[in-house]
Amino acid sequence: MKIFDDVFDKKFLDDLSYRLMNSAWFANNTANSKTWPYGNKGTHLLLGELYYLRVNDDVIKMSKTAEDLSHSLKDSFYHLQKISNTNLKLIEIFANLQFKDMNGTNHIDGKDDETVFILMLSNEVIDEDIGGEFIHEDTKQIVKYKYGRVIQFNANEIHRAMAFNKPNIARLSVKWVGKKLDVEG
Repeated sequence: MKIFDDVFDKKFLDDLSYRLMNSAWFANNTANSKTWPYGNKGTHLLLGELYYLRVNDDVIKMSKTAEDLSHSLKDSFYHLQKISNTNLKLIEIFANLQFKDMNGTNHIDGKDDETVFILMLSNEVIDEDIGGEFIHEDTKQIVKYKYGRVIQFNANEIHRAMAFNKPNIARLSVKWVGKKLDVEG
């Protein structure tokens, strides 16, 4: 796991937070889904929105309600690869919104040949300790919430995100998943 601060300009983060807060959110993000074909049963629901999904090499789905935001998030993935010195194929971009008491449960975000980047955001910039930690179970590491912080880890590692401990403040996170490119020799 790697932690990066000061990855994006504050204006970009503020604009992104504003755009996310004024976007459509759906209570259909089922964590640890157990049923098929819709995946409606799991451990809990979060407010979420899918912005980009590579179904296969020929089919890519992007948000119909926030197409320009989808493109902006897709473009920022290239900067994440640059700062992390990775070469990945973008698989998914997803955002979550949590309020007080909407703590996440342990889960994974993908396979062992995939990498995840999580960006921590909020509808308010808060200097005090208000919770919102990222918990990486595989290493037992707890990463304190910090506005604009990016966490990188392997997609098959168990983790969860805690909500803020004060009401009416949204904890936003954006997740990018990238797959390692096949290296031909």
